[in-house]
Amino acid sequence: MRKLFGTDGIRGIANEKLTAEGALKLGKAFAVNLSKNARYKKVLIVKDTRVSGDMLVTGFISGLNSMGYSAIVTEILPTPAVSFLVNTIEVDGGVMITASHNPPIYNGIKFYNAEGEKISLEEQDNIERIYYDIENFLGCEPTSIGSIEYMDLGKLWVDHILNSLKMPSLSGFKIALDLANGATYNIVPYVFKRLGAHIMSYNDTDCGLYINADCGSTHYEKFVTECVKNQVDFGFTFDGDGDRVLVVLSNGRVLDGSDILYIFARYLYKHHRLEKDTLVTTKIANCGLEQSLNKAGIKVVRTEVGGLFIREEMLKSKFNLGGEENGHIILGDVGAESCGLTTVLLLLKIIIEENCTAIKLLEGLERTEMVTADIPVSDRQKALVGSGVMDDYIAALEEELASQGRIVVRASGTEDVVRVLVEGYDREKLLALCTKVQNRVVAL
Repeated sequence: MRKLFGTDGIRGIANEKLTAEGALKLGKAFAVNLSKNARYKKVLIVKDTRVSGDMLVTGFISGLNSMGYSAIVTEILPTPAVSFLVNTIEVDGGVMITASHNPPIYNGIKFYNAEGEKISLEEQDNIERIYYDIENFLGCEPTSIGSIEYMDLGKLWVDHILNSLKMPSLSGFKIALDLANGATYNIVPYVFKRLGAHIMSYNDTDCGLYINADCGSTHYEKFVTECVKNQVDFGFTFDGDGDRVLVVLSNGRVLDGSDILYIFARYLYKHHRLEKDTLVTTKIANCGLEQSLNKAGIKVVRTEVGGLFIREEMLKSKFNLGGEENGHIILGDVGAESCGLTTVLLLLKIIIEENCTAIKLLEGLERTEMVTADIPVSDRQKALVGSGVMDDYIAALEEELASQGRIVVRASGTEDVVRVLVEGYDREKLLALCTKVQNRVVAL
């Protein structure tokens, strides 16, 4: 069982789980892991706005430098920019210092290989092995110590997105942006202004004390009210590192990842651009999404939860669309990583091209009811759930749904919680079953 890596890189409370000393050891371990295939002995470093970011960046770079690797540091950018840039400039890999949608006290590190893909599970295991044995790996000679180079690379990434999508003008659109005081705070308003849209920005500071704090894609209630009050055409609410987004319509309706994936899959399928007529999503995606797409002639492949597993399936089977309910959308023809900016731009492009409203584009999507809960747990409880100790209990409860639903219980890979999903058609029954599962987890 991995001690460091979770579902999406390494994550924890800054200065507790993620310390300066730990960052230095991780920098060393990443350098050693890269050494067998290194061409440039350089690593790209990007961070979001968190106050702990500088501490972790400094520690990580010191580790790299001590092993003979140099660091290229750029401005604050969203996570998907790292994926693109690593595959574009001359580096051997990259890291994003972020805790994504988590509160300000958290931070984390996401690792990318030279192709801009998240490192494999095998590489994660190797980095952990090196990390816990780092004293046995010698540093470089004094004359080979690495350096730090600063480069502005945001425009290179933006130009790639706009050119890939062949974006039309957005003149005449009134757009609200909730930037979560995070990695999109500056770059996303720049893009919309460049395209001619009239924008209203919320939570658009670089103060990391407020990243995801009662804002962003996990706390969007106030933003929805602002969108309706100001009669915007669309509102887009990003998470702290900009790899996920939710959409707010003018009437206040919120579109999640399933809604967006339905629109994208139908559009690409219509224009013969959906590879193998297939969408990749996770095992917890809404069953109604799969059923609705099947009726339209589109197949759905499910994976374990997490962008890494979706992307691995896309690469293995050569699919070009994948995503999750939470707003992570991977457009393989544009980039290897889920990207909130690319997602909202493609949505607007489709609406313009089809001369159609988002509501019209959602016709045919039927969704089941979903009740969810996040249960705070100890490491022991989390390990028990991960071991399958509740499988028989869950199977017995599912019989009450009479093949008209399902129950999924899983230990989170990013937080100290167990996540529960109960899906079906009778909401009262789903709520009751969810309560039973919660009580059982707490009693472990």
